[in-house]
Amino acid sequence: MILRRSIAIAAGCLVVIVALVSGCTASAPLTDVRQVLDKTVAAMQSYDSVHFELSSKGQFLFGFETPSPSPADTSSAAATLTASPSATAASSGTALSSASAVASLTPSPLPSPSPSPAVAAISLDGGTATGDIDLVNVTAHIVGTLPSLPDLAGEAVIVGGFAYVRSPGQNVFTQVAESTLTYDPTNKTSGPVALVSAILAIAADKTLSPKLIGTEAEPYGPCYHIQVQAKPDVVQSQLSLTGVGAGYAILDLWVYQSDFRVERMDIHASDPASGSAAMRLVLSNYNRVAPIEVPPPAQLATPVAVPSAS
Repeated sequence: MILRRSIAIAAGCLVVIVALVSGCTASAPLTDVRQVLDKTVAAMQSYDSVHFELSSKGQFLFGFETPSPSPADTSSAAATLTASPSATAASSGTALSSASAVASLTPSPLPSPSPSPAVAAISLDGGTATGDIDLVNVTAHIVGTLPSLPDLAGEAVIVGGFAYVRSPGQNVFTQVAESTLTYDPTNKTSGPVALVSAILAIAADKTLSPKLIGTEAEPYGPCYHIQVQAKPDVVQSQLSLTGVGAGYAILDLWVYQSDFRVERMDIHASDPASGSAAMRLVLSNYNRVAPIEVPPPAQLATPVAVPSAS
């Protein structure tokens, strides 16, 4: 009897201990989407390094001005047609098929070409970028490609104020000053870190209505799934797009329930003037990125002074 009572007491104590431990290590999921977003914005301000994978599809419309074609030189066209009535004016570039058109051609001053709007569609399909960023040591290693613009493909290693870059198919890196980069991934105010912060600021904007879709199982733990439709004025403001149009965007965020860091972002944006695109950014390996070093001497185009990552 005493034995049974002792076992019962021990079992009861065990249940209480397990309950206490589970209560200390796991908490009930939040249901207030604003609270989740506020905690996420705060959590994403404090990390030392991260691995990222970016993919894209869609197209971007790039507008520019181009001169209108100059009118054909009528005097030279007339001379050519008169000399050979049955021939086309190949040398002048004027598409006339017979000399009967000569009567309507009279020399006149050629006006200066005026600019006219033109649009080029740049495909984002198949675009990828993957790499590691170390914010403490100000280093990065990135590999990227955009099939529609082959010149943008390549690999870059940034260490000690220098960037070591090479294009696909090249065996060696060329050293350039980090300051010459058009886009510096280690820059906290304009690089990928700043972009993630801006997107989170859009999602957390008080004028929008984010929705908590639910808690979903992800490979590295349960995540909150949040969706928000962003209005053009909010996108324009948070991304500092002064003088640039912005359309509507739908943002889907997956945030780790454990530490409120971003697991991934899906962005679907559409604008009549800029095109439509979808991008996915996956973040992982927070604070566990391996040291990023200068490529070995055998992979450098010329011997260079090797800076220290620290």
